[in-house]
Amino acid sequence: MVRRLLRAARSIVVSHAITLREMLHHPVTVRYPEVRERAPLGSRDVPVLKVNEGSGLLNCTSCGLCERACPTSAIEIVQAVDPVSGRRRSWPETYDLHYDHCMVCNICVEVCPFDALEMAAVPELAAYCIEDLTYDKEDLVDLWKTARSIRIHDGMLMPTRHPQAGVALPESER
Repeated sequence: MVRRLLRAARSIVVSHAITLREMLHHPVTVRYPEVRERAPLGSRDVPVLKVNEGSGLLNCTSCGLCERACPTSAIEIVQAVDPVSGRRRSWPETYDLHYDHCMVCNICVEVCPFDALEMAAVPELAAYCIEDLTYDKEDLVDLWKTARSIRIHDGMLMPTRHPQAGVALPESER
């Protein structure tokens, strides 16, 4: 009986000590809508399509490797066809990403041999309708232009600075 009382008293003292210790620390929460923290480099939120900055054309040749490699079939590509000759063109007519199916696994980025895909840090992609989570190629290009994106592939280490930026990232953003 005494042993049970001592165990109970010890449990109460230890639990109150933990509570007091946690009360004295600053909270780690952020008041979200007012304060928005920047996502660290390499955050994977959505795959986006890259545009060749020199020519202004998509890097995608509609080879279909990303579509075949996607484990959830979240990517649909229709290759462009010349209406006169009926020959296939080397760009996509449509490129749709069904983000409601996407696992954000980075496999599509890794298999792309043309450097046409990157993972962008776009944390606010919520929608009320599931149809709003399907992005076409123009949407994906716009996301690439406005968001911080990076291509991590072939087991490469996380860089300490963004490829488009000439300066190293502060420690808080790594």
